[in-house]
Amino acid sequence: MFTKILTLLLLVGLSSANVDMAPFQSGSTEYIFVSWIDGSGDARAAIYDGGTLISEIGFADRGMVTVGICEDEPDSLVLMLSAASLDFPDADTLYSMNALLNLLDQVPLTRISTEHGQCGLIRHPNPLFEGLVAGYQHTYFSSGSEFYWFMQDYAVESGHIVLNELLSLFSPYPLLCGAKEPFLNRMVGPVTCQGGRPMFASDRTKGGGMGYPPNTMLMTLVHNPEIDSLHLLSDTLASLPDTLPYDSSVLALGSCTDAAVLLWADGWGNVHFSDYNCSEPAPISTETYPWSFPAPITPCAMSCDPDDEGLLLVWRQSGDIRCRHYQDGWNEYDRIVRTAPGSVSEGNIAVCSAEEGYWVAWLNSTDRAYPELQFVFRDSVTSIGECEYIPVTHRLTVSPNPFSESLSIEIDGLTGPAFMRIYELSGRLIHSGTALHGSFTWMPTDLSPGTYLIAVDSDGFSGSRRVVLLD
Repeated sequence: MFTKILTLLLLVGLSSANVDMAPFQSGSTEYIFVSWIDGSGDARAAIYDGGTLISEIGFADRGMVTVGICEDEPDSLVLMLSAASLDFPDADTLYSMNALLNLLDQVPLTRISTEHGQCGLIRHPNPLFEGLVAGYQHTYFSSGSEFYWFMQDYAVESGHIVLNELLSLFSPYPLLCGAKEPFLNRMVGPVTCQGGRPMFASDRTKGGGMGYPPNTMLMTLVHNPEIDSLHLLSDTLASLPDTLPYDSSVLALGSCTDAAVLLWADGWGNVHFSDYNCSEPAPISTETYPWSFPAPITPCAMSCDPDDEGLLLVWRQSGDIRCRHYQDGWNEYDRIVRTAPGSVSEGNIAVCSAEEGYWVAWLNSTDRAYPELQFVFRDSVTSIGECEYIPVTHRLTVSPNPFSESLSIEIDGLTGPAFMRIYELSGRLIHSGTALHGSFTWMPTDLSPGTYLIAVDSDGFSGSRRVVLLD
């Protein structure tokens, strides 16, 4: 029992991929494949047609679950599920299922190390591989010095799983074991873009050595068979030239046609985003994320469809589920997906793209029976506002947006007075005011629902935001 409980802490407390989702087409109908760990500690998977539950399946006593899609034969897709057991001797199990969630086959994944960390499945059919599972494995009770990242190539033939090439990377860096400083946080991914090359990222705390300071490690890994067909390519992400991020933590990883985007935080609470092309593990660029949320401890997730021109970031903020779109840069407009969804813990939120938008799923921490689903139309997150980067020292925020009764307007980091003006889109000034410390509250009366422009000026700062007034 002690072993089972401690393993649960390792798999659930340190890992976090417990709500996952992937879209798939069956005939002319588009379905959503969702997995989660329920309140009894059982892995569950379900098929949804829109927001309607069609079929479900369960596996007892599991610590982690993730879903993906694999091509079985031309124009035929198979649903894939990977679940981690709570008992040490057992490895991950990879399952194949049909669209009715009838079990077709199951195989244990190849063991590299003696204990399990976390894994994830490619969520979309892959042009380079029929199927891929990626992740890490580690030892904890023995020497505490073995740590592996891996990708397992597999195929499905008439429903039967065939494990192919196993790609692994041994970590030469010593791990720091002990209850006070857990050596592992989480993994995000895998995702694909630009021809299907897969990448994922993980972070961990380590004890120094190999020229690196302690409490530092954020790894990105990619398999590019054109460069190296036998091994994973890895990179330790640098936040500044010649320095590494202090006590870093990955938040979310997403992808679209042209890029993969990793959202991560350093030990000082600064959130950054790095762009990748999925052909090499080093980022093309790294910049500071220009908004206060998601914060380092915020539950969040990103979509990862290689056929999408953009991706959607979803997070929980002040009791709401919110989202922001990325396409060659972040849209300045964020949208409320659902108000007051209850408590949502890290890893219990997911998003995937569909033909006309995005499906968002989250699991209430107090009622873990079934996740909640909400659809977000693509036009609603791409049509309002362009990407605008605001200096981190002075950032204009408006909330909530959209709003119905009152709007809070703040300039973060401002100590002096500020002047605010509110316009109709026609250019007519409808309201103005001054605040000593850059904090305003606007309660419009006798105004029609629609879009308005907020403009704020102070010494050394000016900014504007579009806001939407509801009925």
